[in-house]
Amino acid sequence: VLLVIAVAQFLLLRLFGFDVDLPYPEIVLPVGISFFTFQAISYVVDVHRRTIRPTHLLDVAVYLAFFPQLVAGPIVRANEFLPQLAVGPDPRGIPVGRALRLIGTGLLLKVVVANHLATAIVDPLFATPGRYGGGQTLLGIYAYAVQIYADFAGYTSIAIGVALLLGFEFPRNFDRPYAARSLQEFWRRWHMTLSRWLRDYLYIPLGGNAHGRRRTERNLLLTMLLGGLWHG
Repeated sequence: VLLVIAVAQFLLLRLFGFDVDLPYPEIVLPVGISFFTFQAISYVVDVHRRTIRPTHLLDVAVYLAFFPQLVAGPIVRANEFLPQLAVGPDPRGIPVGRALRLIGTGLLLKVVVANHLATAIVDPLFATPGRYGGGQTLLGIYAYAVQIYADFAGYTSIAIGVALLLGFEFPRNFDRPYAARSLQEFWRRWHMTLSRWLRDYLYIPLGGNAHGRRRTERNLLLTMLLGGLWHG
């Protein structure tokens, strides 16, 4: 509430021509706060909706603190993780080959492709764009598109592989997003666990597409606005 009031005051002062800076507290946030907050919300809401039963505090703590996905996902819901935790991993049934392939693919995408594109093309171009021509700038834009995909998909692939080695199955997070034929299909393929989270815990509770076009457009706008504000 205080943040909303501060932003409103800032906007009003700027609207009337006052040159002001928006004050904000310098708070050091814990690593992974976005992901374990989303997971905590999913647990609380699903218990409230009675789609899952409340479980022991220690199990909830393990669910929230399970390390492979904490930094960048995928977002694992309580109903996807807690049943696996209750059964417990079977060391004899761990698909080691598949896990190592996921980790290897993720390292290739993250360390080789993403990092090389960043240092060789993207970072120099975005640091001093005036030094480059139109063709080089266009190349840099496409290189950044590949870099951000390789970086993000590579990390989540490593996370899914590490979780598999520990006996836990994580949901898939990317499905060839740049092969999408529409923006809607793109969001179904890119960071899929976040898209589904925003749909189930924001868009549908706001009313989804059940009350006409205007309400649907409002709900879409609010969902993307809140998701964007949360991410900075």
